[in-house]
Amino acid sequence: MRLADFIEQHRARIVEAWERFAETMPPVDGGVSSADLQSHAARMLDAIVADMRSPSAVRVGGASADTPVDSGGSEHGLARYAAGLSLVSVASEFRALRAVVLRLWAGAGFVRTPQAFDDLVRFNEVLDQLTAAAVLSFSQAVERDRALLMGIVAHDLRGPLHTASMSLHLLAHRHPSAREDEALGQVRRSLARMVPMVDDLLGVAAAGMRAQLPVRPQPMDLKALAQEILAEAAAEFPRHEFVLDAAEPIEGFWDRARLGQLISNLARNAAAHGDPSGTIRVVLRGHGDQIALAVHNTGPMIPEHERQYLFAPAARGANARSGHHLGLGLFIVNEIARGHGGRVDVASSAEAGTVFTVVLPKDPQAGEA
Repeated sequence: MRLADFIEQHRARIVEAWERFAETMPPVDGGVSSADLQSHAARMLDAIVADMRSPSAVRVGGASADTPVDSGGSEHGLARYAAGLSLVSVASEFRALRAVVLRLWAGAGFVRTPQAFDDLVRFNEVLDQLTAAAVLSFSQAVERDRALLMGIVAHDLRGPLHTASMSLHLLAHRHPSAREDEALGQVRRSLARMVPMVDDLLGVAAAGMRAQLPVRPQPMDLKALAQEILAEAAAEFPRHEFVLDAAEPIEGFWDRARLGQLISNLARNAAAHGDPSGTIRVVLRGHGDQIALAVHNTGPMIPEHERQYLFAPAARGANARSGHHLGLGLFIVNEIARGHGGRVDVASSAEAGTVFTVVLPKDPQAGEA
């Protein structure tokens, strides 16, 4: 008997044995009942059988294209995530399903047939595809929920931050002498540092729930925006000198708010990680249908082994000197550049310092036409 036929004829036994194993997994929150587990397993076995019987010619990369296998695995992965299992437990369930099927088939004596090896290979290919689909859907659900939670926390933090800032403003207005109080000044500076942290959280949350950050390009002058952002950075980092090198207006179609965040993150990153009292130079240049924005700071170089992780969420250099960011700023910079159809490069050496260069098309939508 062929393995596909065996699975079809003994589906109830396989599901029962697999369910006994599934019940040994860590306690769940009741999101998947016994009947649901049996139904999921039955549908997955049906998908496996259908795929194993499909012609070899339509198989792509060891698994059939556009079959119910992917949807069956995805459904199970989402259900097990909702039930509270870990990803390791989900993978263990598929390992158990493989063992149940092969042991029952071996016990029936069919492994000695001429087609047994081909059946084994195909069964393992299809089950691997099923496992991959379940793991992918499970992981995506985890990331979506994490991004949603991050977005909620960041959004809710904005209210208390705004209230505290306004209270300090009112206090200074009613009691002018309070403006000279060093403790209140420290509170004001701390609140100012928290604002980019919240912006970073919101940006990461948006990136986690979408393919890339949404951008809304409008006509704007990038030089004028850079002047505004650097003035804010200079107030926050009085020990640093911020210099803008742009001979003429740099006009194009970009999302003003996003690029303001990009410049702010790069400037703050340079101040936090570079020479504590060094000059931070921002250079803007137009090159045909593109522009280049470079932010240079002196100070310790970024080690080579750290550069590949700079644009990953939560990456931080070992030479960080402050808590201005949660390590998300450069990730946001990269996402904003990608959203505009651009890129970010970094060069760092002990002699020349560190330069982050952002290259953007002047009109991001022109490349889509």
